[in-house]
Amino acid sequence: MIDPAYLVIALVVAAFISLLSRVNRRIGDIIGTISVLFVLCSVIANMISPFTGRSLLDEIGFHFVVNGYTSFLAFVVALIGLMVILFSISYIEKNVSRYYFFTLITIAGLMGMSYSWNLIWLYILAEICTICSAPLIAHYMDSKSIEGAIKYLIIQIFATAFILAGIGIIYLQISHSGYSGISSLDIDFLASSRAISGTLGELGIILIFIGFAAKFPLFPIHIWLPDASTVAPATISSLLHTMMIKIAGIPAFFILFELTYVFRNPVLLWLIFCVLGVITMFVCVTLAFAQKDLKRLLAYHSVSQVGYVVVGLGIGGLGMAYFYQTGDYLWLGVASGGMVAGLFHLINHTIFKSLLFFGAGAIEYKTHTKDISKMDSLLRAMPLTGIAMLVGSLSIAGVPLFNGFNSKWMIYNSCIAAGMPIVAAIAVLACALTLASFLKLICSAFLGGSKQEKIGDPPIPMQIPLIILSILCIIFGLSPQIAVKYLLYPATLALIPKAVLPKIDPYSSLLRMFGGVWDVYWMVTLIVIGLFIGYLIYRASPKISVTITDEKLAPFTGGALKQPYLRIEETNVHPFAFEYPFRSFLDILKRVHTGVVNLYVSWIAAFVIFLIVAVLAGWI
Repeated sequence: MIDPAYLVIALVVAAFISLLSRVNRRIGDIIGTISVLFVLCSVIANMISPFTGRSLLDEIGFHFVVNGYTSFLAFVVALIGLMVILFSISYIEKNVSRYYFFTLITIAGLMGMSYSWNLIWLYILAEICTICSAPLIAHYMDSKSIEGAIKYLIIQIFATAFILAGIGIIYLQISHSGYSGISSLDIDFLASSRAISGTLGELGIILIFIGFAAKFPLFPIHIWLPDASTVAPATISSLLHTMMIKIAGIPAFFILFELTYVFRNPVLLWLIFCVLGVITMFVCVTLAFAQKDLKRLLAYHSVSQVGYVVVGLGIGGLGMAYFYQTGDYLWLGVASGGMVAGLFHLINHTIFKSLLFFGAGAIEYKTHTKDISKMDSLLRAMPLTGIAMLVGSLSIAGVPLFNGFNSKWMIYNSCIAAGMPIVAAIAVLACALTLASFLKLICSAFLGGSKQEKIGDPPIPMQIPLIILSILCIIFGLSPQIAVKYLLYPATLALIPKAVLPKIDPYSSLLRMFGGVWDVYWMVTLIVIGLFIGYLIYRASPKISVTITDEKLAPFTGGALKQPYLRIEETNVHPFAFEYPFRSFLDILKRVHTGVVNLYVSWIAAFVIFLIVAVLAGWI
């Protein structure tokens, strides 16, 4: 049992010690690794035997809570934080002291957010993370990285305004009920006292949700992420995608979930967020197809995967809303299933997206390019990195035997159980598009036909995260029960109202709801048989000569065709019928994604106005 305050303090102290890297860079490497490793071990210790005493920071109203949910988030932060520090040892070559200082402070802020259940402290810690991540985005100090950092800060300033306004409205309302002080803004207190009510309370919660959701990010508030990820170091891209948008954004749903009772029509509210999740996953996977920059492609796919998390958590909230309305415990099972599915995809996305960004960083480190059209036969040139990228690609694409398949399968089941098969169908379509996009990447960059000279894999400190994360992708793919039993089930128990816990066993309901997932070994057997049959057919088939694609077209044809598919003369199919619907859709997206921050802020403002009008009109 370890006080979470010590974990935050240890990281802050380590950050200031790392400034001595100006004298010797190894100081930052050593102190960063030791401090984050200590935090990871402490988090695991708290998961086994939770801390129940009075926290060191309770005197200033910094209320830490240690339960299954907060420990789950802290584990994600500590695990990926350690991978980031290890990868940085060889990857970061300039401005080392500044880099370690801001990275460790950011991890400390995220660790504090993981354990905090107080609105004002969540806001303060989120802003610390925002302020410290901006110089990390601008690490290379060129015009593009500075522009990306400024765009990031502009969006986050608006998010800050919404959070502050929402907290102010809620505090104003509860102060009229006789409550005061920072502790009155504890989320569990607001949930148990039911001190928030009416249109004003709904408006306050919606504003807080929008502010935190800007960090998540949902469509159309996602626009800062691709630009920031492209210009930042790969380690910071991983930090942004796997921790900042999860740990800093997840309070939006947690707050909404705990305070659902405030809304007059919570069912419609959660349906809106399910729809936003579907739009996010579909639109952003479509935008990913047109990308030639590897990190930008990964960024759009990251936003698309956030859509899956939102749908899963949205199903969880929808189930709770129906349970409050009907009292039917079947809906509580749907809620627990949706929450587990959403949280499972959150940790899976954290793992495989970190793996992919580290792989992209290793490729950039060795080849000095992010342009997919200039990559070829990397599996032969960088064997370990190539295998790691293949594992990450298959995981994000939802291929069976890898972790992404299990969480996506749970989300499909949750949608069907909640009576939304159309949402499940769109999610499957988005998954198919993700697979198509990564097949393009794999064939073009890793399995090309040219004889690439062996470049060699990156240094050992950069290889360790690639190996660990690849193993986790496979373990959670073959045995999802490990994650569900030890991480997700305790997290779900912490979110379900304590009054109904004795009447339901969420773990048993999950086993019944997702029975197909647990027969994974039968699935492995069938896949192996299918692959063997396919191999026999391949060996018996005549060989076809392959021409290498022109460099300009390589990212779009997979590297094995001289022309795009629709221009091959032998098909004799007019491309208009295929091009027109997609061209019209992509033209719309092109007009929306101009790169102009003012337009993006206008979209955010329009979205906020819509939600405020919906609250005032009593629709939600």
